Amino acid sequence: MTLEPPAPIDFDTLSRTAIGHAQAASGNIWTDYNIHDPGVTLLEQTCYALTEVSFQATHTTPDLLTNAKGDIKFDELSLFLPAETLPGDPVTLLDLAAELAEVAGAARVLISRGPQIGLLDAVIIPAPAAPGTDAKTITTQVLEDVTRAFRARRPLGCDLNNLHVAERAPAQLSGIVEITGTAIPERVAAEIYYHISAILRGQAVGTEIAAGATRQTVYDHPQTYLHAPSDQDGKVPNLENHLTDLRAIPGVSDITDMSLARQKPTSPQGEETAGVHYLDLTVPEISSDIDLVLTLNGVPLTLDANQILEEFVRVSADHIAKAQHHLEAADWAPPSPGQRRSFETAPVDALLPNVYQAEARKSPEAQLLERYRAAINAHLKDMSATLRDLPSFLKRSTQENTADPAVQRERVALLDFLIAHQGEEMPKTLHAGLHTYRTAAERGSFGIRWRLDFLDALPRLNRGRGSGPEGGKPGTFLEKFRLLADLKRGNGEGLARAGQDMSPSGAAEPAGVEPDFPRSELKLPANSFDMLIPRSIYADPLSIDALREASPWLSDASCPSDLFVRAASPSCFVVSEKADGTFGVFFDGGHATHLFTCAVFETHADAVTFTQRLRASWKRQHMFAEGAYLVEDILLRTAGVDFAPNTATLVLTGWTARTTQPTYRSYVEGLIHALSPAHLLIEPLWLEHQEMVQFEDLHHQYLAGDVEAKRSLRAFLSDRKVSR
Repeated sequence: MTLEPPAPIDFDTLSRTAIGHAQAASGNIWTDYNIHDPGVTLLEQTCYALTEVSFQATHTTPDLLTNAKGDIKFDELSLFLPAETLPGDPVTLLDLAAELAEVAGAARVLISRGPQIGLLDAVIIPAPAAPGTDAKTITTQVLEDVTRAFRARRPLGCDLNNLHVAERAPAQLSGIVEITGTAIPERVAAEIYYHISAILRGQAVGTEIAAGATRQTVYDHPQTYLHAPSDQDGKVPNLENHLTDLRAIPGVSDITDMSLARQKPTSPQGEETAGVHYLDLTVPEISSDIDLVLTLNGVPLTLDANQILEEFVRVSADHIAKAQHHLEAADWAPPSPGQRRSFETAPVDALLPNVYQAEARKSPEAQLLERYRAAINAHLKDMSATLRDLPSFLKRSTQENTADPAVQRERVALLDFLIAHQGEEMPKTLHAGLHTYRTAAERGSFGIRWRLDFLDALPRLNRGRGSGPEGGKPGTFLEKFRLLADLKRGNGEGLARAGQDMSPSGAAEPAGVEPDFPRSELKLPANSFDMLIPRSIYADPLSIDALREASPWLSDASCPSDLFVRAASPSCFVVSEKADGTFGVFFDGGHATHLFTCAVFETHADAVTFTQRLRASWKRQHMFAEGAYLVEDILLRTAGVDFAPNTATLVLTGWTARTTQPTYRSYVEGLIHALSPAHLLIEPLWLEHQEMVQFEDLHHQYLAGDVEAKRSLRAFLSDRKVSR
């Protein structure tokens, strides 16, 4: 948010400019433009008033945005705070390792590239276990938690190959440390044990951010925010490289002969264990096990093991507390609210002497001058009101459901401006087929809601740009695509069955059902357009049973593909008076001579109301069936099967009135190209209804862990893409 306002318009500059325009406009008619001239006085009045409005407009931004109570409603104004947008999801292996290391129970996570592109191997170095806890239970829990965290942050086209929890290899510390005369020996020893334990886990000394991370820190070094290890090779660190940091521990004067003695990890049966290990420093439990020697003036000191353990707990708690406070509040908190200003304006002649005003009212031009002043005052009042109402005007939900086209255009322009502030741009949709099911009025209100939803989601989408779907979360690519394409995400209920068994059968003609009403018997009104029923956005859809009864072209609750698409077109339903004086609702299925009779009513009004509900019902059948699934090839791999590491398939509904249009398909495919991460090829696959039924059955079984379904799903997608 910009806090410094621009410089206000200078009165002298404005007055000089206005007189110049007056001269240019009057030509040779006006020869006197000195101060005593009434025209100049009027100009100066106006310039003064404009200067006042200019002064109001150049208040600081918080002053302009505070409400009547003196608060700034950041959420309502789409002002996103730094903590909502930074840092983003991981983009490097070190970023990913740092995020996974934030999981409770994991002190450090080592990430390395697996056997193929996109596959990652990870090793977890666990955090110190509390006394009396079961190591096996802790290992199982940390594996589950890190796996879950990886799935939530997983970049598209990546997956875990192997994940292990490293086993503890105990190590004993020895060395000689000279301390200062004011130091507490056990506290110094505890600090040394803590810091070397952290070094062994890759959490090098000094990683706590004493002053807190600023926004610039996070931009330049995002891993610092997550306390990433200083290296990612997993090698055992050389303590000699850390002596400078260890000497900085309070109370330490000098350090010599620091070393670690590694012990081989063994099983309960005493056998040496295999696998991945990590060095873990053993804090002595009895004084006789202490190999670390602390000296004062060269004289060794006697250390109490119990007191070292107590101090070790305190030291650990102190450092954990510091590590959690890693944001510099002043740099991340929003600016404080401003001072609510008064945006009222005085009349243009308020400061003129009474004598002048009295004389002006006597002049022949008094009425003209009064009209001039009234117009100027009204204009200034409108300008000032704009400033006064700025918090309300910028509020995202202001007039969200308005049907006024002028207000809709104004709101769309404002929302586009706010979206542009986030570095985004709404796609062009004029000829995209996006509004196939909407009236002109619905398009305007949709344009506002569409932008509001996108604006609300932007911080989340930009934080996790390029993350993949997992469980109930679509991942940011799919969520952003779904929002802009106006599609649902494929869900457990299935898109192919969303029509409640009224979906297209693929047959060219309805089995055993023929249109029954001859076109020649239609009674045309004086104006043939009266047969077409205007759309109503308030029409309630019919129940499923009522819809089936009103759709005689259905056979066994299925519908020929061409009639399924036509049923979503409002122009295919007409109302006409019959020979007996009743009013019929008819569906034009494209037959050359006959129409389908949907229902018959006594009055024209009842027929119109029913037709609007019937059309709303078929529109809902189409909209409920439209959606997308994202399936990554790397996740479909099985043993002995190769995979394309940077390939994914976006499975889309392809049988509805909107999704069969080439313009809409082109729009959607353009979105895929624009939103796909640069390293990933995402291929669209438009499926017919029966194909989607088969796909969704396989996809559901695959998500449930069926390996055979995974193979079948892979083959299904491969065959369809080749056939296209």
